[in-house]
This record gives sequence, C-alpha cells and structure tokens, in this order.
Amino acid sequence: MAKAASEAPAKARGQFPSLLLVGTDFRSAPVELREKVAYDAEAAEDLLIKLLARDEIAEAVVLSTCNRTELYAVPRNGADESAYRAVLDLAYLSRAPEMEREGRLRVLRGEEAARHLLAVASGLQSMVLGEPEILGQVKQATDLADTVGSAGPVVRRLMRAAADAGRRSRNETAISAGAVSLGYAVVELARNIYSDLSGVRVLVLGAGETASFVVRNLLERGADDVRVANRGAERARKLQQEFPAITLLPLDDRFDAAANADLVVTTTSAGEPLLTHGQLKKALARRRGRPLLVVDLGVPRNVEESAGRLDNVFLHSIDSLQTLIDRNLKKRREEVPQVAEIIGQELARFAGWYRSLEAEPLVARLQKQAEGIRRRELDHAYKRFPAETHDDLDRFTRSLVRKILHNPSMKLRSAGDGGEAGLQRLDLARELFELGDDD
Repeated sequence: MAKAASEAPAKARGQFPSLLLVGTDFRSAPVELREKVAYDAEAAEDLLIKLLARDEIAEAVVLSTCNRTELYAVPRNGADESAYRAVLDLAYLSRAPEMEREGRLRVLRGEEAARHLLAVASGLQSMVLGEPEILGQVKQATDLADTVGSAGPVVRRLMRAAADAGRRSRNETAISAGAVSLGYAVVELARNIYSDLSGVRVLVLGAGETASFVVRNLLERGADDVRVANRGAERARKLQQEFPAITLLPLDDRFDAAANADLVVTTTSAGEPLLTHGQLKKALARRRGRPLLVVDLGVPRNVEESAGRLDNVFLHSIDSLQTLIDRNLKKRREEVPQVAEIIGQELARFAGWYRSLEAEPLVARLQKQAEGIRRRELDHAYKRFPAETHDDLDRFTRSLVRKILHNPSMKLRSAGDGGEAGLQRLDLARELFELGDDD
C-alpha cells in the first residue's frame, strides 16, 4: 500500500522547500503527444499512488488538462535526482518514451517550480491568456491529491498559494476581461444590446465546430432559447446530443426563424449567402422596429454585406470580431505586470510560511525544556506543602510557564518568517537557551 504523505514536513532548510516540477504543455509537445500523457481522475489517482510508493517522493500532485500535464513532487531529503527519474518514468516514459527528447518536458525546481504553478493558476501560461477554467482545474487537482493522501503540508500550502494567486489575479486585474474567443465575442456583442441573455431568441445557422463554440458560450451565459438550423441532419443531431437544450430546425425555416429571433449567428461554409439583403428586409417588416443583431462567422460570408445598412440590423463579420478579440487581448497583456506582482506577493507568503517551519521545532524544544524545569522544581516543592495544595501548585506553575513562554514563542515564530536575519535570530535563541536538536 502507498505511503501517505507525512503529516509534518521535514525540518525546513534554506529559504524554499525542495520542490520538483516535470511537465509538458502546448508549447513543447503536439496534441498527439499530449494525449498520450493526459490523465483523467482515475488514471491520476493511480499515478499518485504509485509515486507515493517510491521512497524518494514525499508528496505529489498532478495537474492534467487538454493543454498540459504537470507533475509537482516534494522529494525526500537528498533524493532530488531519483525523485526526478521516478516522475519521468512513471508519469511520462511509461506512456510515451519519445517524451525524453530534448524540449518535450519542462523541469523546474524550488522557487521556479512554485512560481510556474502560480502563473498557471493565474492564466499567464494558458493557450488563451487569462482563461478562467484553469483555476477550477487546479482545485480539482488539489482535491484529488487530498483524497489520495499525496498532499502533505507543502503541497497543500503550495496549492493554496496558487488558488489565491489565481483568484486575486481575476478579481484585482482585467487579465480575464473581455472576449478572446469567437464564441465569447458573440456573447459580448449580444450583451451590448441585450443586457440579459435569458429570453433572447437565438438562431444559429450551421452545426459544425464554430457553431458548437458559439452555442456553448451562449448557454453557459444564460441564453435559454437557442435554435439551430443546418442542412445536414446528422451533424445537427450530434450537436443536440452535446447540448440537449437547443431546438433543431430545417435550414429552409431560417427565414421565419430570423424574423422571430433577436440574435442570428451564421457559421457555415456555404458558397452563397444564406441571408440576403431582401430576405432580411422582409423579416424586419414583421419585427415592428425590434433590433436584430446578426453575427456572420461564415467563410465565405453567409450574409450579404449590404444587409448591414438596413435600419435596426447590426451586422458584424468575423473580421470585426477578430478586431474586438485583438483589442481585448491587448488589454489582457497590459495586465500581465500587475498579475506578476500578485504572483510575487503570494510566492513570498508561501516562502515565509516555509521559513516559519524552522521555528516550530525550536519552540517545541523551548517548551519541553521549560516543562522539565517546572516538573523538577515542583517535585521538590511538593515536600514542603500539604498534599491538598499540590493540584493548585501544578495549575499555578503550568499557567505561569505558559505566560512566560508566550511572547518568546511568538517572537521565535515571527523570526522564522523573517528571512536570513530571522534565521540568524533563531540560531541565537538556540545558543542562549542551549536548545540542541537532541534536547
């Protein structure tokens, strides 16, 4: 049976814990290779159990998404290289020996490994800058490691730092603001006209990959009346299997559907327009002045360009959406320095927590030393006092020692979080109170 992660980390040494990252992502490996080393929850659980069974690994967590697989491990003392080989063999080479080729894997240690994880959680390492889904995936990875027992104190605190960095980045900056995908760009345009998508009648022409992205974004953001018209019935049925809430229509019904819709999105590769100037003009006559937003994502274009000159028709092409996406991406890139500052702050907190561990054994030895003195002196005192007073003496001296040690203990703990100067103060306390490791 796999060994559970230690309940208390090994004595802190230096400014940062021994931490290992071995990972690959969309920058270093093609999708055909990433698929081989992708882990669903069941496979990730099995991998973590196998890693914990290795003597050189104390803690571990696996983060696997469609664009990355990363294994973070805490090696046992002095076992950094053997821990790396264990992770490499079990997580990667067992599934894809070609992963050992130069450039396929990222290997980081210590502070750089932790910084990378915080950047991942903050959206700086995503294929789409600032995408929000990764934060939920970090939480799922943490939950799984907790369930398996591979998340010891270092991994737990590290994943908490990553989650804090991710949440702060999205709450305190605009790193996730604005549409940077075609699907969400359609939603953003719709919200400019209809603040609430619930009750907005949507017509989507086409049932391919682009239509799927559009439908998903609309449904996720509140649209509850989405109709899809497509020439091929089989592809339309597949789309409805993915999104049961949509309603399917024959393509020939698109004219009546457009007259009743508030938003029309076209996504086909038809060689001629599916909606002409004249057809939309007739549809407008039945709308009694209600605006119609038309988003043409087709290539070639599915809507005649002149239809955009009709009153109450707001026509956007794929080029205008790309302009919106580029503008939003520019805004997100401008937020990167502020996100990096947040990452630095959370990384410093994590490092401070780790340094503070240096003080805990020292505090424990100080308290043990004081308790030993208290017990010896109390044993001598008992001989001079009546037996009925012994319990009161015990309570009094216990309270006295606790109060005397309170401030020194707090100072020692804060010194452990005070960098190199703090560690020097801990050494001074060891010398003053003669608190050797073997006390």
